[in-house]
Amino acid sequence: MVGKKVEALLQDYQFLTKEMKKFLIQQDMELFNDLMNQRERLQLIIDRTPDDGFKFSPQGRSLRIEIQQINKDITDNMHFLLSRNKRQHEVSEAYGAASTTAVSQMNWKR
Repeated sequence: MVGKKVEALLQDYQFLTKEMKKFLIQQDMELFNDLMNQRERLQLIIDRTPDDGFKFSPQGRSLRIEIQQINKDITDNMHFLLSRNKRQHEVSEAYGAASTTAVSQMNWKR
């Protein structure tokens, strides 16, 4: 990535963000985390790369807005998955406690 302009780096960042969303929807958390780590490393490179005005050009702003929207979609999907997993865990816990109580209260004498 040495020598790339901010425009190309931001396009790479956009690509990684789209891929993160795709793999989050597929619930492939291993790939999602790998892409997130790649994107974090790319963010450090972007921060150190001199900007020739692209970030604040109409094209740069448009790209940043698109990235922000994809990030919002990722956040919304993550909240949904966490909420669903929490509900599943609560149901599992409730079922486990209820079945343990029911078994312990059974009259085992015949």
